[in-house]
Amino acid sequence: MFHGKINKINLKKVLAAFCLAIVIEAGVMPAFTSRFVALLPQAGRDASMLDYVHGILKENRTGLGSIEELKLAETILMESVTNKIDPLFVLALMKTESTFYNWSKSFNGALGLMQILPSTGEELAGELNLKWDGEGTLLDPYANVKMGVRYFSKLQDRYKDTETSLTAYNVGPGRVDSGVEGLPPVFARKVLSNYRYFKERADFY
Repeated sequence: MFHGKINKINLKKVLAAFCLAIVIEAGVMPAFTSRFVALLPQAGRDASMLDYVHGILKENRTGLGSIEELKLAETILMESVTNKIDPLFVLALMKTESTFYNWSKSFNGALGLMQILPSTGEELAGELNLKWDGEGTLLDPYANVKMGVRYFSKLQDRYKDTETSLTAYNVGPGRVDSGVEGLPPVFARKVLSNYRYFKERADFY
């Protein structure tokens, strides 16, 4: 449904203007932005997508600073490319899990933007070669996104069905695999509804 490549748009002038605005605002080109520009052709991203994702983050209470939000937008795009998932789907999952607030913590102990349990996070950190520091790692927005996108990608490869994968993300694959009946599809449908909303707002689909 959301796998595959996003249309490539040649927006070099827009990208140049966007990066120039960053230089003017921050006084210097941040290192992560220059890395993104360098990777942009290979990753198939365009300035319009970066600007859109960044704009969504700016509209919400993330608990992060403006430069951190821009770096987070870059991370979302890069991890989406790596895992072949539409970045707007990642935004939809993030909105549903944490409403974009980096310091979110659920009653069952899930943390961060993509609401990852410490046990799951430790396993994912090992796979991604990330330094594991418990809650500190899960509250690192960039590490949290890397883990969350990888985790959903693994679930999608496992179940081959978006709604089932989202349900497993929400309640755990153990409950899905055990054949528990009556698992509510509310979470999955909310993510897909948010995904449609973000796509409808975008002008490059």
